[in-house]
Amino acid sequence: MNETTILQNLEAIAEKLDIKVNYENLRKRHVFSKGGFCRLKEDKIVIIDTTLNLSEKIDVLADALSQFDLEDIYMPPAVRKILAGKSNKNTSDDKGHNEKPELKPHNYTEDQGT
Repeated sequence: MNETTILQNLEAIAEKLDIKVNYENLRKRHVFSKGGFCRLKEDKIVIIDTTLNLSEKIDVLADALSQFDLEDIYMPPAVRKILAGKSNKNTSDDKGHNEKPELKPHNYTEDQGT
């Protein structure tokens, strides 16, 4: 599965969870972040910097989605594996400290043998 398809699947999962995914050039707004999940009143939003490459966009969206219960949502096994990895990492990070590790880009197509 290529990275474009993975990102499209993650966006579809966000839609099922009623999470808006917004792509914005954050650097143009002088925000030096890759993006992430936030709540604005009743809205759930993931903001992703448009200047990121596909792997980084996948990382930001997968990290945000991994905070939710995804058990009953259908997704391809490759996408579930990505989210499970994020979920396990987030769970282990909560032990002993409050800081989240920096997201590092990952080439997901190499994992799929494509």
